[in-house]
Amino acid sequence: MIFEQSFLDSLIQAVETSRKYRDLQIPLTTLQDILAYESQHSTSRKELEDNFRKSLHNIMAPYLEDINYPVETKALHELQNQIPSHETLQTWCTDKMRRHASSRERLPYLENFYEKIFARTGIPGSILDLACALDPLGLPWMNLPPSTRFLAYDIHQPRLDFLQTFFRYFYPQAQAIHQDILTEIPDQKADCAFFFKEAHRLEKRRPGSNRELLRGLNVKWLVVSLPSRDLAGHHSLETYHTSLIQKAIEGQPWQLNTDIAGNELIFFIQKHD
Repeated sequence: MIFEQSFLDSLIQAVETSRKYRDLQIPLTTLQDILAYESQHSTSRKELEDNFRKSLHNIMAPYLEDINYPVETKALHELQNQIPSHETLQTWCTDKMRRHASSRERLPYLENFYEKIFARTGIPGSILDLACALDPLGLPWMNLPPSTRFLAYDIHQPRLDFLQTFFRYFYPQAQAIHQDILTEIPDQKADCAFFFKEAHRLEKRRPGSNRELLRGLNVKWLVVSLPSRDLAGHHSLETYHTSLIQKAIEGQPWQLNTDIAGNELIFFIQKHD
């Protein structure tokens, strides 16, 4: 069914001004992409509106955590004034990561996680952290040289403002970028791209999107992680998630190796030497 542009615009405006989403500053390209996909799978205005809101919630739910980023940014100013030691900075970052579900799960094996990654890829001179959430707070455990360029992409503007302040004070070689990695695939050339715990959700948003994203990235290494078990810990997801990645790179002359750290499967995809 073809929907009037004025109706589509009204759905976007309702999201942009809603109490639930207005402060997140969701990229317009994200909203347009969701609407374009759902318009192809809806037969009435009511169905499209329902599908749009459901899809948007599924995408944005992980961003609705109880973290007051302006307050945390102010705390960063106070931390910087203390000239913290490396250990103090790690303690501070740990406290913040505990408040985000995905980052919290990785804390017990955080150091081992990055050791495994760089043992395979080598120490990269440049990294793209895609749909980064609070993963960049793991920088104190990465032991990267000051010359390594680190670009963090996300669609949550308050979170990015917080991360940019963190970068400015402690990792000036890093930058936070407000960008939907699916509608605007990063074109920066880099040694390595991180894509942690998001591939399964990206595929639900638009089938085939992982294949599109991984092909479009201009990097030597793709490091993708996915949960090895469901949230309750009752069922293995290894076969399902391994199949997801294999299908995404099917037909490509890329090398794939896997490892595991804690409850995360790590897929190492070498696109070229």
